Amino acid sequence: MITTEIYNGQGPGDQMWVYLTTRYIAHEKGYDFGIGHPEKWKLKNLNIDFGLTVTGGSNTKEGGPPISLPDGIANYYKERHTYHANYADCNISDVDPNSFDIKDDTKLEGLFHYSFLLKENSELFKEWLDLNSVIDRNPIVPGKVIANIRGGEYKGVPSLILPKKYWDLCLDRLGNPPVEIVTDDPEYALTLIPDGKIFKGTMIDHFENLFTADKLILSNSAFGFFPAALGNASGIIAPKYWSRWNISDGFWAMEMDKCHRFTYIDREGKE
Repeated sequence: MITTEIYNGQGPGDQMWVYLTTRYIAHEKGYDFGIGHPEKWKLKNLNIDFGLTVTGGSNTKEGGPPISLPDGIANYYKERHTYHANYADCNISDVDPNSFDIKDDTKLEGLFHYSFLLKENSELFKEWLDLNSVIDRNPIVPGKVIANIRGGEYKGVPSLILPKKYWDLCLDRLGNPPVEIVTDDPEYALTLIPDGKIFKGTMIDHFENLFTADKLILSNSAFGFFPAALGNASGIIAPKYWSRWNISDGFWAMEMDKCHRFTYIDREGKE
């Protein structure tokens, strides 16, 4: 069995990534899979198969390293990461190929934002994530534009938080249409798009509502990634270089995040 663990500190998008990649690796290698602590899964609206039951094991902290491995698990593999030499804690990692060459009975640890897998496996991943049911009950509203704005703790990281200029460039590109805003920080979001209409609801309501967009403007948060990448929006705009749109001179943070479905724009509004 290949396993990974769901943590409270992961956002819904990060939880989906570790789930998908772990299950995909097990699927490709013919191993069983099991996901530890499925009760910590945040999107309870999704009917997820968490595989075999995982018992035992403990960690020094969320994300490892483990004090002990789960029962029956003999190996531990932590995804290899690369950091920018000139910016503290700036993860620029691409796919770790060794993640796909692990032995059976291994616990995987990492981010695993392996967007390249989506191009050939979108239908399989929609099935695994129970997204077809979400798509069916949240049909696209023709002409609807949604901006998924992340505020909160992002505001304390100047190199990460997307400025008003980004949202202005995106809206200019779309002809400045009416916009619905899905956000964790309504007051802040309205400083960026003053005429926007705030969508109100729970986190799950926010997630499902993103599937109704005809055009979707993303922040650099994983929350909106799967509704954009696996939903049916006709156009998706995202920040080029992802989490370092503000400062990048050409590097991606992370390289592995690049998705073939998105139109990425830089600080000049160019693709």
